[in-house]
Amino acid sequence: MKKVALIIILSGILVAIAGIFWYQEMQYLLPTPVPVGYKVIHPEELIQYDTALLPQQHEKPKLLHFFSPECPCSRFNLKHFQALHRAYNQKIDFYVVVDSEEKVEPAKALISSAVTIVVDSNRKLAKACGVYSTPQAAVIQTSNRLYFRGNYNRSRYCTNKESNFVQMALDSLVANKRPPIFNELAIQSYGCSIPTTEAPAIQ
Repeated sequence: MKKVALIIILSGILVAIAGIFWYQEMQYLLPTPVPVGYKVIHPEELIQYDTALLPQQHEKPKLLHFFSPECPCSRFNLKHFQALHRAYNQKIDFYVVVDSEEKVEPAKALISSAVTIVVDSNRKLAKACGVYSTPQAAVIQTSNRLYFRGNYNRSRYCTNKESNFVQMALDSLVANKRPPIFNELAIQSYGCSIPTTEAPAIQ
């Protein structure tokens, strides 16, 4: 009888662990809920941002990396982001954008010190770029017009070279080409929601 009870308890624990794992996996495989009042920002739209957050300079385009240290998806693509910074930092200005002061130090521990960290506490920069999840990239031209906004890769670990969306966008930008046209996998937000006081919209 004790053996049966032990087997039932162990089975229950295994089922609970499997359930937690499934939940953790599924929540990042599904699109991020769209916030109420979300406005899509299209390529070539002018990005109006607070110059106190970002310098108003036009020498180089900007890549804004919307990042959250506690988000597993943000940590999954750290290696890829660092590789992009090393490859393009001579032609592109890189910024890491976090949504609170509390996330600055954890971000510094994970991100290269050569990348400037910006605190977007009122979410104005995220809204201006049409971003509501992490990790996401917004590439802004020297004219302050959006060039690309979307995912780094269809794979959470950024291992699928055929869907390196941000890298493709940067290659196109430095070659002075028009913004590339990607499918939904590139622009539909996945990952962790950027905190907001508003409830998500019903999809």
